[in-house]
Amino acid sequence: MKNNKDIIDQIKKISNIFQAGDFIHAISKSKKLLHQIPNNEFLLNVVGMSYLNLGKLDDAKNLYKKVIKQNPRVTSFKNNYANVLKSLDKFDEAEKVLNELIDANPNYINAINNLANLKKNLKKFDDAISLFIKALKIDPNNITVLYNLALCYRSVRNYDEVIKTAKKINEIDQSFTNVDKIISEIKNYKDQDANQHLSSMNKKLKELNLSSEQKIPLYFSLGKAYEDKEEYELSLKHYIEGNKLRRSTINYDFDNEKNKIALIKKIFEDLKDKKFKFENVNKKIIFICGMPRSGTTLLEQIISAHTKVESLGETEFLGKIFAMLDLNKFNFDTLLDKNKNFIYNDYEKLIQKYDLNNEFLTDKSLLNFQLIGFIKIFFPGSKVLVLKRNFENNFFSIYKNELLGPQLKWTFDKKEIKEYYKIFIDYINFWREIFPNYLMEVDYEQLVTNTEKVTRDILKYCDLNWEKDCLNYHSKNKSAIDTASANQANRPIYKTSLNKFEVYRKFFDL
Repeated sequence: MKNNKDIIDQIKKISNIFQAGDFIHAISKSKKLLHQIPNNEFLLNVVGMSYLNLGKLDDAKNLYKKVIKQNPRVTSFKNNYANVLKSLDKFDEAEKVLNELIDANPNYINAINNLANLKKNLKKFDDAISLFIKALKIDPNNITVLYNLALCYRSVRNYDEVIKTAKKINEIDQSFTNVDKIISEIKNYKDQDANQHLSSMNKKLKELNLSSEQKIPLYFSLGKAYEDKEEYELSLKHYIEGNKLRRSTINYDFDNEKNKIALIKKIFEDLKDKKFKFENVNKKIIFICGMPRSGTTLLEQIISAHTKVESLGETEFLGKIFAMLDLNKFNFDTLLDKNKNFIYNDYEKLIQKYDLNNEFLTDKSLLNFQLIGFIKIFFPGSKVLVLKRNFENNFFSIYKNELLGPQLKWTFDKKEIKEYYKIFIDYINFWREIFPNYLMEVDYEQLVTNTEKVTRDILKYCDLNWEKDCLNYHSKNKSAIDTASANQANRPIYKTSLNKFEVYRKFFDL
């Protein structure tokens, strides 16, 4: 009995470690306990999903293939395996697994939810919303499904439904604070009707026994609320708490960024005068990249309002393709021998999952600025637009938003943001030096203050004719937005963000 109690206690601790996002520790503890209770469903899923969250997709895939073979009737393994396949951009395979699970059990809500998220990833939003609603008919109070539905409504800019769904989540579980973050993105706390939500968030912090993970979204949301109300010192206090807490949960070494740029520079310095002549590609990709919160979403909305352009959003496809390669062993000579453009071919296979009718596509994966040299070689005819924003305002816009993602772990520390910005400038200077006149740098401040002229210049660079509706992107462009900029890009250009740092300057030493 004592042993059983000890095992139960260990499982509870592992669950807490996993929920806190300490995935390396969760894997270690789970593997150790699996020696005592082999083949345990919960522990194996903790290991598999921890691999997934750490980006160790091959490890996750191999684990699930093994445990599914040993336990073909355990549906949770198949369901999570589908999530791994989706992360590997194997959408067809993932959909097949999920449909098989739903056919076997039409009320398997986890599989329905995951299939809906897969449809959302493929920009099939009507299908996704129908599936979420189907899941809610099975369990109307399922927080995970409701939250995903709210995110889906946000993507298609149905903000009334976002608020309606978010309020329902708050009624069910006050401690699910991620939903407060969605509400705060939409509301302006200068408005009288937002006071109730502001009071609710403060009350949660004071009265609920919240974990650090639950407090973080509240701190960022309260920071935004008090910024709206122009109570800047109180606003900053909450931003600082949110960043401090989030950074404490992250295992991250900034030296990895320095090592990466050094490696990429060496690859292209060794390239010297080698010439590549790949055949013309089927699609003309307009890569829009830059620092987070530098105006990339605004620029993409302007360009994709053009009748000849479709938006892919933030695919991260190119980054994923290169993540599968060992840059330490990257050899352009083998490409010269084969003359096979495998990078573009892999990219094209991924975008074929979408319903695309136009020749021009925008890909707004921010950190593609690291790969501009590769884009020039492997995507003949492509265009690269790099957003550059005044550092102080760019810094503060990053600092006040909880930007989550495996490549954005540096965004919660003032010094790391500053260092990363230097690396960003180093990348751009390097590409400009070795590929003169290839990329186009777009000044965010100029885009906002002199929109028509800058837009005309951008369209000309992209080989697109002038269309006035590009200036009316907020009413003409219905493409989905899955970032913190969703609500901002739904409005006409505004200039209040140009010097927002100024009111916080006295609190910072940059």
